[in-house]
Amino acid sequence: MIKAGHDRGEITLDLEIFECISEVLEEYEAKKDIYKLIAEEVKDFFEKSVFSESRYELSLIYRIKSAASIREKLIRNNYEVQKNGADKLLARMQDIIGLRIECKFIEEEKYAYDLLRQLFHKTEDRIYYYMPSMPRIRLKLSEKQPQLQKNGFEIYKIDGYFMMGKEAVSFELQIKALVNSFWSEIEHRVVYKNRDYMLSDTFVTDLFTSIKESLNTLDSQLYLLYKRFRQDSAARDEAVVERQRERSVEIFIANMVYETFDQLILEQLGFSIDFKASCDAIIRYFMEREHVNEMEDYGRMMMHIFNRLDQAKDRLQLVEQIFFDRELHYPDAFTQALGELIRQMINQNFRWHLYFAILFAMEDKPKETALEEFVIFYKNAILENRMLLGFEELDEVEEQRILSDLLQSIAGVLQKQKKIEFLCAEGMKQIHKGLNYILPVIRDELSHGITWEACKAEYMEKFINRISR
Repeated sequence: MIKAGHDRGEITLDLEIFECISEVLEEYEAKKDIYKLIAEEVKDFFEKSVFSESRYELSLIYRIKSAASIREKLIRNNYEVQKNGADKLLARMQDIIGLRIECKFIEEEKYAYDLLRQLFHKTEDRIYYYMPSMPRIRLKLSEKQPQLQKNGFEIYKIDGYFMMGKEAVSFELQIKALVNSFWSEIEHRVVYKNRDYMLSDTFVTDLFTSIKESLNTLDSQLYLLYKRFRQDSAARDEAVVERQRERSVEIFIANMVYETFDQLILEQLGFSIDFKASCDAIIRYFMEREHVNEMEDYGRMMMHIFNRLDQAKDRLQLVEQIFFDRELHYPDAFTQALGELIRQMINQNFRWHLYFAILFAMEDKPKETALEEFVIFYKNAILENRMLLGFEELDEVEEQRILSDLLQSIAGVLQKQKKIEFLCAEGMKQIHKGLNYILPVIRDELSHGITWEACKAEYMEKFINRISR
């Protein structure tokens, strides 16, 4: 039997431990902003001075460990809390600042590591290395990489520190391809966040190994596909081949967007619908708006969209209504009509809601700005019809009057039918087919001296009937 005094001693000991942990957390809170500033400075340096030397698309993200995670780690890893000061304990925690270099494919992880070894070549102790232009950032490149983890898988994980005056602030730098980042997320959420899963269970271990092998296979297949996209084909017209490659990449990205949001719909709402056309249209919109026309540009956009998808999975709630925090501004009557239609339908019809939930999730700007840009782009896509070139010989005022009436008719059809398909490829194709039919007829009438006002009613009715089918 434990004596009361002994029992009280144990309780006192526990209280002392948690009091020490509280001191560590207070020290952490005092330094949290400094950690973020350091992470931002390292990120900025890598983007400007390291990734600019890479032949592959690389990016760097970071996270600052939360107070709850620090508390858990101190307890779980049995740090000698009472024998060390708060500052020393924080200094021993290498991963308070976690940095991650992201690349597309597993084969590029080694390239990224070799690039670091090439650029960080100066050293004073043959343990930590730095670039001559930034001696404050030191990387421990003396260890063998990649390292073997407890789960049996390899990882590029490099200790480092940042000199803040005389204080060395530690950080951890990882290099991960997209599939390895995805795998880490699975492992973290399923294993470390769910104590019901025991890796000592052979079945669970085998299952996780199988998943990892499948991801590696997927990475290899995507890498071969990516390399094939980049290869020139001498047997066919280069412009056609390039467009086919670009379209293939767009379809691949659109499918990834579709699968991500389809899973969200199933999880949050319990049903599934076909919205592939919306995903195709949104990805095409981003590609055209950003003038993506080289394979490297496609790679950059792919990384951006995948990163946005990863964030959307955690924070997007499809059952929530979409509201705008400020008044929207439009340059003309057509964009205003389209913008107001979208605002009307966005919380009334799920297909409209889903379309713009996806679009806004992919943007890195406020949804108000995103919508204003979208309606302008949509209008310009209509006005790119080649048949309009024949109207340049008209009086500018007359030309603008005809265009305004055509756009007003299109807006009227959209407002009446309220079909999301008009914001997708088939709907835009239908509008252009209507323009291709009516514009030559109007031009012919005008060339015979008939005024627009005289024939306007007849041809607007025909045009509306064409695009309303």
